[in-house]
Amino acid sequence: MTAPAVDRAVLAWARWYTRDLPEAIGADRLAELESDLFEERAAADGAPGVGRSILGRTVRGIPADIAWRFAGLRQMSLGAPRGTLPLALPAFAHFATALLLTWGVLVVARIAALLVRGEWSGAWDLVAAGVVGLAMAFIGAALTMTSRLRWLGALWLAAASYLLIRFAMYGLIATSTTLTEFHDSSLRSAILMNRSLTAGGVIFFVAMAVWWLPAAAPLWRSRAHRGDATATSTPITEGGAA
Repeated sequence: MTAPAVDRAVLAWARWYTRDLPEAIGADRLAELESDLFEERAAADGAPGVGRSILGRTVRGIPADIAWRFAGLRQMSLGAPRGTLPLALPAFAHFATALLLTWGVLVVARIAALLVRGEWSGAWDLVAAGVVGLAMAFIGAALTMTSRLRWLGALWLAAASYLLIRFAMYGLIATSTTLTEFHDSSLRSAILMNRSLTAGGVIFFVAMAVWWLPAAAPLWRSRAHRGDATATSTPITEGGAA
């Protein structure tokens, strides 16, 4: 790997394990790491093997990084209002996101295999729901990696849950004779399970959007401030357009 690629990989790992932490703490951690990378490369003066050394040190430091992250999350939980779950809830949200992505990949892969073999007999709107839902799930998962956009990513995941559970589940049923027989023999149970899981997924991610929304407050304030500054810096005078 080239030097820029190594540095990007190390910093990407740092951004990952500092998520869900206060922005100032994550920024300080990244600034400290960038300083370490600069000093190590300056001391090496272009000597070969410095990239491997940096990667090796990063891999060996993963347990310490994770321990540091959990210590930060625990510190946040100690100062949180009673009755809230600041430590467990975001972690469960990421776990639910991983489950949704896995489910979407499974459904789309099975449908794609039947399409390639020319054996697909289900409705085409189920195919579209699976593909669109999986794409939305990936977009939502990517947005949740940025602190100020997590609320928006959760809304994308809520919409993806509706598509991937409500409709793509029927796509999965259409790919399996056993599942088709279960659906036909226990229609009411299958419909109830489908609607319950769909409602649970949508409500959960909407709740996470509400939970994460306060983190976007500085973004709205900064935009409003820039808008006010622009309005005051370019006053409109009567007759100016003429």
